[in-house]
Amino acid sequence: MAQLSGVNIEKLQGGLERQALGTDNHVAMVFSGMKTTTLHADVNNAGLGVKIRSVYDAEQLGFNESFDANESVNYYDQIVEFFRLAPEATLYLFSTDVVADITGFLNANKDIKGYATDFIGVETTNELEATDLGDHQAIIDALAVANRLIDFAVIGVSNVMPTIDLFTQECPIVSVATACEKNDGKASIGSVLGMIAVRKVSENLGSVDIERKPLNSRGGNDYPLTNGSLGRWIGSYLPDGTSVSAMAKSQLNAIIEKGYIVAASYEGYPGFFFENSYTAIEQTSDYAFIENNRVWNKASRIIRETLLPKVKSKVKKDPTTGFIASTTVSYWKTLLEKSLNRMLTEDDISGFEVSIDHKQVVNSTQPVKVKALIVADGIVHEFTVAVGLTNNI
Repeated sequence: MAQLSGVNIEKLQGGLERQALGTDNHVAMVFSGMKTTTLHADVNNAGLGVKIRSVYDAEQLGFNESFDANESVNYYDQIVEFFRLAPEATLYLFSTDVVADITGFLNANKDIKGYATDFIGVETTNELEATDLGDHQAIIDALAVANRLIDFAVIGVSNVMPTIDLFTQECPIVSVATACEKNDGKASIGSVLGMIAVRKVSENLGSVDIERKPLNSRGGNDYPLTNGSLGRWIGSYLPDGTSVSAMAKSQLNAIIEKGYIVAASYEGYPGFFFENSYTAIEQTSDYAFIENNRVWNKASRIIRETLLPKVKSKVKKDPTTGFIASTTVSYWKTLLEKSLNRMLTEDDISGFEVSIDHKQVVNSTQPVKVKALIVADGIVHEFTVAVGLTNNI
């Protein structure tokens, strides 16, 4: 009906705190370039950070368009973008320019599975270096020693286009994103986080479609970054302002071949998509993609949670050999298989196998050896199709 509105009602999301089951989509956004203000202190929260479930929560803290404009940042914009792409996810915010502080923040929030942070370059005087990647990998490695697993750390680079070859690094949990929605040099870390959080752990960041779309996107054949009605991702740029669409394919390939996460379009197909989910390690590694780490970590968490209640428990022996009784081995295997079946039910893996050698002595403090093999889903990166003409078939 052609009538005037007068008052517009906006439907808020997250007030009832009904979130997706599990914590696979609990991720964090770490602002490294935030100025020391009251909002900075509130977000830092004495090193604990804050948890939000909607854009409204961020606005209650003090993030808005005016904040972005006054501080020359895109933090509010990227929070909005995160919830646009992953409306059922949970986002943690933290503010620090000291990388080591991230460790305490992650330790204080056990549900966080990964994070993205912004690297603010200044023309050519502040270049992303191997040590920047190594700092984040060191944090993740230190946490892993204490059985705190982090699936990914994405560094979003602003203002300068990095040149380091990521595939020569030894940082399998760290990725670098050079994708910018606008030609303002500001990294789109909210887009990267949102597209990770909306996917299952086994999905590639660059998949054209996703397995579980948000309610307002169901029915479509894909899930692009682009949303014309909202004016999002109408173009794609690099941190130095270069338009990806205007680049020669060889130029784009040169960036991809160094392991950077970029957003591009497919010839003859509408919308922009992330090209891939590389991590900073050689491509022959089992952990060369973000989804590899997410699957391995999820399986490891499940296994640890299943076996922990059995630590220091009694173990029945075979009275003839002194080894672990076969009934005990069968019981442990059944527990693990039941737990790992969750990943099959959630369509995260193709299969698994658990094996425990009963010929082990448990009279000492030596650990009982358990082996679990996870069959990860494959990812189709391209198709090669032979098409020809014929008179008949």
